[in-house]
Amino acid sequence: MAINRREFATRTAATALLALPAAGQAAAVKAPWHQRIKRVLHINFNELDPLDMDVEAYADLLAAAQAQVTFLSVTGSVSFYPSAVPDFYPAAGLNGRDLFGECVSALRKRNIRVVGRFSPDIVQLRAAQKHPDWFRRERDGTIARHGAGGGVLPPTYGETCQFTAYYDQQIPAIMRELVTRYDVDGLYTNGWPNTEVRKCWCAACQKVADADSPAYVGAYQTRAIKLWNLYTGIAKTGRSDRFYTGNITGGLRGGELDLTSLTENAEVLLCDNQNRGANLPVWDSAQQARIARDVMGQRTVLNLTGGWARGNNIWWRNATQNPAELQTRMAQTAAAGGAIHYHWLGAHQGFKEDRRWQAIGREYLAWQARNDAHFHTVRSLHKVAMIVSPLTNRVYPKPDGSEATDSVQGLYAILLEARIPFDVLTAENLTRDKLAQYSAVLLPNVAILTDAQLGMISAFVENGGSLMSSFETGLYDTKGILRPDFALGPLLGMRRVGDRASSHEPLPGNTVPYPPTFASYHRIEATHATLKGFDDTNWLAGPNWTIPIEAGGDPILTLIDPWPIYPTEQTYSRADRTSKPAIVLRERGKSRLAHFAGDVEGSFWRTGDNDLATLVANTVRWILRDDIGPVVDGNGLIEVFAWQTEPGYAVHLLNYTNPNALAYTVRKHYPLGPQTVRMTLPTDTRIQRARLLRADTELVFKQDGRQLSFTVPGLMEYEVAAFEI
Repeated sequence: MAINRREFATRTAATALLALPAAGQAAAVKAPWHQRIKRVLHINFNELDPLDMDVEAYADLLAAAQAQVTFLSVTGSVSFYPSAVPDFYPAAGLNGRDLFGECVSALRKRNIRVVGRFSPDIVQLRAAQKHPDWFRRERDGTIARHGAGGGVLPPTYGETCQFTAYYDQQIPAIMRELVTRYDVDGLYTNGWPNTEVRKCWCAACQKVADADSPAYVGAYQTRAIKLWNLYTGIAKTGRSDRFYTGNITGGLRGGELDLTSLTENAEVLLCDNQNRGANLPVWDSAQQARIARDVMGQRTVLNLTGGWARGNNIWWRNATQNPAELQTRMAQTAAAGGAIHYHWLGAHQGFKEDRRWQAIGREYLAWQARNDAHFHTVRSLHKVAMIVSPLTNRVYPKPDGSEATDSVQGLYAILLEARIPFDVLTAENLTRDKLAQYSAVLLPNVAILTDAQLGMISAFVENGGSLMSSFETGLYDTKGILRPDFALGPLLGMRRVGDRASSHEPLPGNTVPYPPTFASYHRIEATHATLKGFDDTNWLAGPNWTIPIEAGGDPILTLIDPWPIYPTEQTYSRADRTSKPAIVLRERGKSRLAHFAGDVEGSFWRTGDNDLATLVANTVRWILRDDIGPVVDGNGLIEVFAWQTEPGYAVHLLNYTNPNALAYTVRKHYPLGPQTVRMTLPTDTRIQRARLLRADTELVFKQDGRQLSFTVPGLMEYEVAAFEI
């Protein structure tokens, strides 16, 4: 029986999971069930939960939240069902109870799917008596005992090593028992493989490679892929629609493993990005979802939000996080096209001690369920792509006083402030087809680019695309070794004539160079659109680090070297003018190209200087000829996502205007006034209906062919303007 979109948005969790997409989206109908996941809620059991856990109350909460899926604790160090697998010890409070089985039964009655949650990364130390080979070893041979958050595990636990039989015999034995005994829909391993290599000096690893060598990293990745495929095969035994997924962390920074290769055969990816870590911006969750979606394409991305509290590096895992922080993280996941995955630790703690987390997740997931159709995206409507490179983050020899992600974070913040919508693409997943949908590509100090990536970027420019790059983009090979010159130099019409230290050379008579905390200046030499707004000044703040370049023509902006900041009698430039280009601008046919000699985006991230932000934003607008895509006018710091969706279109506005946007956690929302949106649609198909999903009101709009305009009257933490065609 056919259903309309309004019925789709109000069905229960199970119905929404299996519902047909909008008319004309026949391809989506054939997708497996897990490609329709948008809502997950789960509790990690602790060892004492079997003593008094109310399974029906737990299942009722999931049903009220209209969760489609839950992850149910199997674990590996202890069991939550009576297992026949040797050395799989029952949880301390189990006492013969089949807690896992009871939960499966209760959840099945409510049409909620179940994924078995394993934790192979740790095991009880008593297992060492029979299986000393299971454990990860430090260099001195002792068992490694590091836990989440950099802490030490309890005295009865140790870490395991993925090269041992624990991973290819013990865990598979538990998995096979589980899929044989219970009707589960998937398998998941928490704590593994992550994206960081866990160095080990156990007997098995000593046969593989020196743990400090590059060969060990390669072997680690190969082993992780082999195990991933092994677990996938077990998951699909008897049911081809059952999936396996592993635990992935790292966010924007990434890790030592190649995420693309690791997830090549993954049908679902869980991003273990539970809360905002130390010194991360409020948009951390959106970044994780963006990167994961680029890696996974149309496959499902689950973006984890922990209901528990964290502030900087302090954790309270059994106390509820600030509601405003939780709401904005879940909103970011939804806006970026991911699936909201909300979780808590401990049934006793979450139902008897601190119950505040329940209402926060229940209300947000139930709201998403009522509007589910509008969150199934077809494609982005953005014109700008920012390229990030996990390989650069891993290998690049970053300058002193900086982090590898500074330039990306800086550009991200600048684009948000300038309200220039954009997508994030990983260099490792670039294709010509992906690039073809954009007008401009931005490379914020993407120091390492492969020959294939460089070829795609060059072809993009040859086909009329525009480009902005900075500092050492394309200046290193895949091993982090300096190239003789910029790989994109011929395209940009420039060459390197020095190294990064040259802008910090000591003054004559000094032997100590300026520290990296000193910065260059920019000098304006001509009028240009990239310098708009810089009145009454010849000088602008410049970057911390620069690479001397040579380019044809007279530069519009030059670099002046740093000078002493004290004594004040010596605070003056030793050269008021130079011929050192600070920016290279070039037009090739329909393409506009720009390159900054310095790490302008990174310097902005470290300093917050407005000159740098304005210069970069002006340059992005120049290469785009001011056609930035969807335009949103209004006050406040917001992030914009514009999508073509199964029912039509959706514009997501996330409000980041907050004193805690760049540190700690959001404590309250600061509402914004009207936001006016103007955008060009892919076609002139007539829009039939429009609503504001958070406000739950009809939306007045104006459509003139492909031109669409409307005003969102106000913005709390999040709003979605949804259009049906």
